[in-house]
Amino acid sequence: MKKKRKKKRMKKWLRSILIVAFLLVAIVGGYALYEFKFKTYDVADEKVDEIIEDNYVIELPDGTELTLGRDGEIVKETSKQVVSNNEENVNSTETLSSKPNNISNNEDKTAISASTPKENKESNETSAETIESKKPTVKSIKEKYRPALEALQSQASSRINNLIGNAKSEYIEKKANGGSISPGYFYHKYMAAANSLEASTDAAFNSLIKIIENDLAKNGYDRSHAQSFRDEYAASKEELRSNLLSQVKSAL
Repeated sequence: MKKKRKKKRMKKWLRSILIVAFLLVAIVGGYALYEFKFKTYDVADEKVDEIIEDNYVIELPDGTELTLGRDGEIVKETSKQVVSNNEENVNSTETLSSKPNNISNNEDKTAISASTPKENKESNETSAETIESKKPTVKSIKEKYRPALEALQSQASSRINNLIGNAKSEYIEKKANGGSISPGYFYHKYMAAANSLEASTDAAFNSLIKIIENDLAKNGYDRSHAQSFRDEYAASKEELRSNLLSQVKSAL
């Protein structure tokens, strides 16, 4: 009888322990869920906004400089080629105005020889061959845009590093001042900022890819040749996520 009573007491004790443990897990889990998912925080920060809202500036192979907004739209376009052409026109005008306005005599006019049909045909064939030989390849088109893509990636990486630096500085400052450090606050604030930065970077990348696709199509190639750039971009994003997670784990 005593053994049976002891067993019953043990069962009740274990049951009580399990219930308490379950309640603790539920409370902690519920609080964590509330803090990370439902609780609202005042995360307004001008420094963070400045980092994530700054426009991307990309230089194309022809020297055109594009300023891209948060949705990938072209906010500003500066063509260096147009500026160069304007300078050439000014120089050309000055050169023409400096030459004397001499009237050629009849002997000079008759000295100009007319091209024969045979010469014209040979000239046209040579021109066609020259144009064909100058047609860019898929590889050359893609390679000339690589610096622009690398510039975009460099700007994005710089902003991510600035965002991480801002988070670390804020954490250290709060800790030094004895302020409360809420994981949920940091999660909401910097996760939202990171998502916003990723969206604007994706938009800028897609705008640049469309330009590359249009260049390929203009030269008679399929737009799908630009897909390799999309694959590289996706892979670099995954690698960046892994690096960021490693940094967060090491910080914790």
